[in-house]
Amino acid sequence: MPGGLGVDRVATARLVGRRPEEGDARAYVRVFTDPRIDEEAWPADRRTADGARETLAAFIAHWERWGFGPWTVLVGSEPVGWTGLQHTRVDGRPEVELLWFLDGDLWGRGYAPELAREAVRVAFEVLELDDVVAFTTPANTRSQAVMRRLGMAHERDIVHGGLPHVLFRLTRPGAV
Repeated sequence: MPGGLGVDRVATARLVGRRPEEGDARAYVRVFTDPRIDEEAWPADRRTADGARETLAAFIAHWERWGFGPWTVLVGSEPVGWTGLQHTRVDGRPEVELLWFLDGDLWGRGYAPELAREAVRVAFEVLELDDVVAFTTPANTRSQAVMRRLGMAHERDIVHGGLPHVLFRLTRPGAV
């Protein structure tokens, strides 16, 4: 599957998503360690520069293994975060997660749902998945609002990475 899906690069009216590259590390660290992130939404001790570099490496490895993954989001030519799809496990069950994380300077502009909608299109039309999940901490009401804007429904509360999370799901129309 790797490389053959034609999803290495996507675009919307305002944004481009492309496969992540090692050169994105500086932007990932900047976005990942932003002090404006609410401590209740995502504790600062989990948002380190090393964690950002590990996230980027994991995204690159996901692309190499599966032929899809989170894209680095660009505004113009500037990396400003990531959005896309990745394999994950929820309560021991394999799932495909829809995720996004953008520079705090861009919050409130509708960028997260804009490129996340493109990820949903890829999930359902290209990858032919039946559903995708998204999850966040209960305090992250902004991400929950994006999930709802995408048509996702709250399914249940879970624990992920040792923290309480809310799990949302979106099912492809016509999927069983």
